[in-house]
Amino acid sequence: MDKSLVKAICIITAFSMTAALIIGSIATLRSTAILAAEIDEKIVATTEKYANDFSAEFNHMEGLTNSLASYVRTTFDVEAFENDREGYIDAYKEELAQLIKNDLSSIKSTHSLYVTFNPELTNRDEEVWYSAMDGEIKAIAADFKKNKRDFTLPYDKEMEYFFKPQGKDHGVWVSSYYDKDIDKEVFSYSDAIYVDGLFVGVAGADINAEYMLKVIKEMSLYKGGASALIDENYEFIVHNDDDSAAEEEQIISLLKAEYEKNDGSDAGYIIYNFMGTGKIMGYCKMQNGWIFITTQPADVVYKPIGSLRSTMIILGVVLLFVFIAFLIAFSKPMIKKTSALEEENRRKEIIIIYQSRQAKIGEMVGNITHQWKQPLNTINLILGNLLDSYRYGDLDEKRLEKSVNKVENIVEKMSETITDFSGFLKPAKEKVYFDVRDCIKSAIALMEESINVKRIKLEISCDTEKKAYGYDNETTHVIFNLLNNARDAVVESGVADRRISIDVSEEDEMIRVDVTNNGRQIPEEAFEHIYEPYFTTRDDTGGTGLGLYISKQIIEDRMGGKLQVQNIDGGVRSTVLIPETGQEDGKEDKNEC
Repeated sequence: MDKSLVKAICIITAFSMTAALIIGSIATLRSTAILAAEIDEKIVATTEKYANDFSAEFNHMEGLTNSLASYVRTTFDVEAFENDREGYIDAYKEELAQLIKNDLSSIKSTHSLYVTFNPELTNRDEEVWYSAMDGEIKAIAADFKKNKRDFTLPYDKEMEYFFKPQGKDHGVWVSSYYDKDIDKEVFSYSDAIYVDGLFVGVAGADINAEYMLKVIKEMSLYKGGASALIDENYEFIVHNDDDSAAEEEQIISLLKAEYEKNDGSDAGYIIYNFMGTGKIMGYCKMQNGWIFITTQPADVVYKPIGSLRSTMIILGVVLLFVFIAFLIAFSKPMIKKTSALEEENRRKEIIIIYQSRQAKIGEMVGNITHQWKQPLNTINLILGNLLDSYRYGDLDEKRLEKSVNKVENIVEKMSETITDFSGFLKPAKEKVYFDVRDCIKSAIALMEESINVKRIKLEISCDTEKKAYGYDNETTHVIFNLLNNARDAVVESGVADRRISIDVSEEDEMIRVDVTNNGRQIPEEAFEHIYEPYFTTRDDTGGTGLGLYISKQIIEDRMGGKLQVQNIDGGVRSTVLIPETGQEDGKEDKNEC
């Protein structure tokens, strides 16, 4: 064979081998990177799902407790109690017993539901306590002599449920403690009850720690994995693994460092090493401030990546020899093979995009939950007042019809909420001209009961009859959110004269709506983050951090207006600007879908 020909073949072969190695290495790195991203995303997504499952169950628990506390606030008659303390308490306990038993029949995980009266008020230990165990609802008669509770300060861990919510305008969570009366480990949610400034007691619900442990043990992604609940003080509440104290300390240290970054994310993953073993931890902060985590062994989690690399290496060697053997005659099949690999990578990228879309859908569901919370509380108050009127013979047809109409209007608004939020997944609906005053009336109707209960003076003024151009029901949601924030601010500030004003005017061909309150001002350092999702200035678990985020999206992104919140002398003012027309000439916007 001619030497020049041999040399040429050697050069071609060497070049081809180099090219094959480069292409194979790039393909392997890209494929493993995509697979690793998918695995990490799965861990975070699954951790968030488990955390959301717990949050939903805890929200139900909060709702039962808050409803029970609200019932006592609206039905406990201080004057009748003062006239006949023992007789009134005995009769009232029977009334509460039936209500608690009915509530317990609708749940699975809550161990018990109760009202503990203030012994300084009743001059004796009084409690209504029912527990759901083994499919049966049983009354629990606490043995105060055998297991005497200390209702004095400073209080022990087992009395935290009674003292921690006092002085707060919302319920609180209490981490795990041992209940001697039922010989079980529980953790609680409780809400202090005040009637006309008088501390009556607390309403609360307990979750059986054994039940939570059973649920936790079922939450495992990979062999050798574990799950746990950590409270707001970074203390382990429930976990399904016998982790050493050293590893628990390391986990807490990693979580603190991660949340101190303050990047606005409550969920993610951390890769760490404990005693020579690589691990990956998914974490997600729940609505009540607790943290759900999953820890998985890295060698098990990333085993598919090692298998992929081995497969790719073997495949690369085989392809290399095939490529060398058929270098000239069969070059096209090799190109086709490379194209197939690129197509597979594109398919995986599409999957990632789909997962991102599912996350957006989850965010929409969280927004709906936020919008429904207050209307449901209002319905609960209306029904509680109706029940009270019926029991005391004060229910007439006019009152019943008025209450039913209120509930029907609230339900209609809740139904419209579903329609509006579903529109976020579709092209924008057509804008219309609407009267902002109607939106204000609808928002006030949703909160009328809670405003009256909190003794808040509401003032409304309107200096224009012009109509706005945009989405009427979404505007109602925005005003509702601003009104809800204003109510919470004046209540939490503790001012005696609680005032909220709503003013409608014109400004530069815009309809201006100002919602002003004389409550607590927003800290200056918080203004940078108040429009971000899940950011809240409320203490403990008082807010979701979604209201202003949703409102700003609606007003600015969808309607071309402006939303601004600012501190003023003696309070806070929220301002909404909505266009009067869709175009400068005032004609209908032809670009609307």
